[in-house]
Amino acid sequence: MSQRLSETHHECASDRRPDPKPRKHPQLWQAYLAWYEITEMRKRHLLRASTAERGKSNFDAQYEFDIIEQVNMDALKKIFEKEMAAYGKGVGPIWDWCAEIRGMGPSLTAQLLAQIDDIGKFDNVSKLWRFAGYAVMEGKAEKNQRGEKSHYNARLKGVCFNIADQFIRQQTPGYVDLYYAEKARQRRTYPEKVKKDNGKYIYTDAHLHNRAWRKMVKQFLADLWLAWRQADGLPVTDKYQPTLK
Repeated sequence: MSQRLSETHHECASDRRPDPKPRKHPQLWQAYLAWYEITEMRKRHLLRASTAERGKSNFDAQYEFDIIEQVNMDALKKIFEKEMAAYGKGVGPIWDWCAEIRGMGPSLTAQLLAQIDDIGKFDNVSKLWRFAGYAVMEGKAEKNQRGEKSHYNARLKGVCFNIADQFIRQQTPGYVDLYYAEKARQRRTYPEKVKKDNGKYIYTDAHLHNRAWRKMVKQFLADLWLAWRQADGLPVTDKYQPTLK
């Protein structure tokens, strides 16, 4: 063990990146990283297999499937999901709050809590929205600009996308109702799609879907923020009242 640590220290000696900020739940984060790494590795092998099967490369698809089986990637993924859940439950009552929501399985809940880590870092809902990539800047949804460092956590935004997808698939009471209501309101406000000067259309079905989807996610994050801070005994400074759950 000491030899491996010595080798690792030698390899990282030239690493000039600043030390990471301490995490409130480091073991949950470690379990998440292990799950994420094996998940991404599995995706890459499946992608190469798919490319071979579609005749887009001269790779052997079976070779990729054999690697997945030999390394036992499916089993490892399940192991790390259980690890995430075990440490996720240790975060506190917010785990049980999430578990009561249809579509919020152990894996998604653990990923969500791992990314946010400490709700005490967000003393208002807007800060959590921005961290998750759902801020409004100058009247528009914030987007990453080329050449600029991202102002939000892309992985957390991806987790929120998967959560919202489950809300739609599972028809989660409250949140899916909000989605449909907002989509209908948007269509009443914009009954027809509009062609812009650049030739692109706005207020299409896809556009209104995205707006309703975004509102649903922001509502969930706001509810999560309030429930988590209250569970941790933290002050709630916003005059925010949950409309759901």
